[in-house]
Amino acid sequence: MSIRGAPPTGSGADAPTYESAGELPHLKLGRYEVVRELGKGAMGIVYLAKDPLIGRLVALKTIRPAANYDDDETKEFQQRFIREAQAAGILNHPSIVTVFDIGQDEPTAMNFIAMEYVEGSNLKEVLAQGRALTFEQIGELIAQIADALDFAHSKGIVHRDVKPANIILLDGNRAKIMDFGIAKIATGGGNLTSTGQFLGTPNYMAPEQIKGTPVDGRTDLFSLGICLYESLTRRKPFGGDSLTSISYKIVHEPFPPLHEINPQIPEGFEEVVAQCLAKDPAKRYQRGRELASALRAVVRGERPKRAEPMLNEETVVTNDRDRLPTMEMPFPEAAQVDDGGSAARRVGAGSAGTRPAAAGAAAAFSTRKNPVVDKFSQTLNQLNAHPKMGRKVPAPLAAAIVFLLAAGLLIAVVTIRNRHVPVPVTDTAAVELRERERQLRTEGNEFLRQGRVRDAYDRFEELARIAPNSPAVNVLLQKISALRTQEDIGRAQVILAQQKLDEGIALINQKKYPEAIMVLQTSHSLNPNHPDVERYLQTAQEEQAKVEAARVARDQRAANAQGQAKQPQRGPTGTLPAVQPALLTTTFTHPFNEGYIIVRAGADTIVQENLFEAGGRFIRRRTPKPVNATTQIVPKNTDLQVWIVVPGQRVNEHHTLPYNFRPGTTQRLTITYNAQNKTFAYVMN
Repeated sequence: MSIRGAPPTGSGADAPTYESAGELPHLKLGRYEVVRELGKGAMGIVYLAKDPLIGRLVALKTIRPAANYDDDETKEFQQRFIREAQAAGILNHPSIVTVFDIGQDEPTAMNFIAMEYVEGSNLKEVLAQGRALTFEQIGELIAQIADALDFAHSKGIVHRDVKPANIILLDGNRAKIMDFGIAKIATGGGNLTSTGQFLGTPNYMAPEQIKGTPVDGRTDLFSLGICLYESLTRRKPFGGDSLTSISYKIVHEPFPPLHEINPQIPEGFEEVVAQCLAKDPAKRYQRGRELASALRAVVRGERPKRAEPMLNEETVVTNDRDRLPTMEMPFPEAAQVDDGGSAARRVGAGSAGTRPAAAGAAAAFSTRKNPVVDKFSQTLNQLNAHPKMGRKVPAPLAAAIVFLLAAGLLIAVVTIRNRHVPVPVTDTAAVELRERERQLRTEGNEFLRQGRVRDAYDRFEELARIAPNSPAVNVLLQKISALRTQEDIGRAQVILAQQKLDEGIALINQKKYPEAIMVLQTSHSLNPNHPDVERYLQTAQEEQAKVEAARVARDQRAANAQGQAKQPQRGPTGTLPAVQPALLTTTFTHPFNEGYIIVRAGADTIVQENLFEAGGRFIRRRTPKPVNATTQIVPKNTDLQVWIVVPGQRVNEHHTLPYNFRPGTTQRLTITYNAQNKTFAYVMN
């Protein structure tokens, strides 16, 4: 609504006027002061307004009759508006938006309804925004709306337009439904506007609404079932590109099962949705409270009880006047006809047969302006005027007629009782198969939560054989298969690590410490979490260090003995010149996150390192660690041997380089790995 400053007709030059493209000529609707526009709907504009009498904020929903209405249609619209708005005003329920007032703005002839103003988002906005709603929250919210509909239906009021846009979500996981009777006010009782178009989206209509047959409270429960389905799956059960396609699916086709869209939806919701969306109203929930009870049972983890209506029980009571007209035919218990002085004919209590008075029936029908009734009344008058109508029926003939009627009734009863009504045969195999599917799905999900990947795979593999066309099951089975493969690889590594540990312990007992170190490092790289590997590895390294120390001491004693024999030349100070060691720097950059490298110069181990380092606070991860080690070597002419072992990549590299390490020299051994052809290169400089 736009506000402009041009003066109105008959006002002073400074008086403001308010133009709204033919909607509102001023800032008031009745006594209500408009604050701002809240939104626009199919029938008018919704305003936030203030009631000056009590200072309360209300929401004003404006409803204007169609432009092509004549005077009689406009008058009928006003009467319908008042009737339906008053009916909605009696609905005082915590989950129903309260209607405070109805009225008409005289300057604009605009009808409006003043209702409770609540702050919150409607369910349509929440679903469109992708906001997270748990299955428990969805079940409780829809149950609250079902309770509200049950209350309205008990008052004889049908909503007719239940959809996510009319469900308001409030803080504290509460919900309210609004716009009771608005669809009927706008259309006169159907779901079509004056131009023959559907009011709003047809996705939430029940089959009886689309077919134009009478509606009742069970129609609202069908629409609420669609809202429940969309909240659980984030898609509509009956979609299509056109109105015809959507309408055909609602009337004739089943909805896609919930578990095919999202296997994580609790199973109980499938049964609730199926009963809500039954094509036949007699097979749906008959009361909103039954639907609410079933939803809350699912939220508690129980199986919902299916409510079966009794044939003699009136399950839905409404004040709906849109049903097909019926013709009442009252027959008075006693009547008298005066045929101009002739004897009066009465229905006596002691006569052989009671016969309704034709004139009395004709008089009763004459009060109804119906051509069928008028024709029937005329026929009765003609029969009454027939001269044979006053004759008494002979007793034998009357007895024969009664006997024939009784015999015909007896034959009809016997025929009906003997007629074989085929009892539908329950497909026990299909029921057992469906129950087995539920059992497998439940057990598989439980095993996944417990980390039992192999057991979960077995359950879902059997489920895939039973339901091979379920895409959700096949995708889940592929993911579990990958987890099982990783688990198998990990188990094989643990077994191999234990074998290497046993082999290393045996080598330690044989005092083959270098070989034991290599084997134990392989075991550690396969299973770094084993508690005994590091202890035995440290023992082997310490024993090897002792052996090396003993060998160095032995070599030193031999050198000293030889020096005394040869009396080597001494320096100026009288001391023997020191032999400077050689330096070797080993570098190796690689992509491996497991394994180890060992470099030996003769019998001396100069490099022994893992190719990875472990990190992470909660989850231990391995990352490649480059090798860069500098070691002193006793000058000698020997073979330089390199071992590179990566178990996971099946790498077991051994290379020998002959080299003469001279005193005081510095050498560099550079090792490179070609990932494309998986080869190693060694450069000594």
